Amino acid sequence: MSLKRIFKLFAFAGITLFYVSISSAQAQYTGGLTVTTNPDGALVTLRGDAIVTGVTPTKFSQTLIGLYKISIDRFGYEKYNTKVILDPSKQMELNINLIPKTRFKAGVRSLVIPGWGQRYSNQKFKGFLFTLLGAVSVWGYFNADDDFDTKFNRFKGLEEEYDALKVNGTQSQLEEFLPRLNNAQDRAYDAENVRRATIGAVIAVWSLSILDAIFSFPEEKGTFTVKNLTLTPEANLQDMGVNLSYHF
Repeated sequence: MSLKRIFKLFAFAGITLFYVSISSAQAQYTGGLTVTTNPDGALVTLRGDAIVTGVTPTKFSQTLIGLYKISIDRFGYEKYNTKVILDPSKQMELNINLIPKTRFKAGVRSLVIPGWGQRYSNQKFKGFLFTLLGAVSVWGYFNADDDFDTKFNRFKGLEEEYDALKVNGTQSQLEEFLPRLNNAQDRAYDAENVRRATIGAVIAVWSLSILDAIFSFPEEKGTFTVKNLTLTPEANLQDMGVNLSYHF
């Protein structure tokens, strides 16, 4: 047998072995992850050794091995997070009922921290603005309260001195001291007015944040309602379309 013929036989055997090994490896990767949600149309993100995304209902057929963090996000619904250990030899399914966001939950969050309800409903800029205004108003109140305490204490100290002069001092001393007392009283009064204004500002920011979170709560994008007629987009693995419904 010639050397050239032997070389061809070895080459053929090598190629055959290569394809057999690939087919065997592919046969082992029979698993995958199927994610469905109620409702459909949620964005699924898997983060691990790789980052892959899909829109429910979806199946991840890539060779994914090990621990993965899963986040499921859909407009108008609370974000879902979990962790899974993926095995390429096993088929896994994840079925999630998404929890809808509500005006009430947004209002309660803004009651705790201004702007939290807006961020909860994906109004991030407005949420940042309300949080900033809330922080500034609270900072202003504490500064005004500290200034009032200082000026009020000074007024009370001068008042005690004036009362002592009424017992032991002369009329001229009283007349000389009285403008200082009146000036301190005016300063304390002005500081009290500023403090009350800052309290009003804090209440106003909190109240506006709560009302805005409730009454400007965004409706689900893509859904249109005219009287009792509702038009909602729908998507699945096979096709896309719209759902038309009428409520009597």
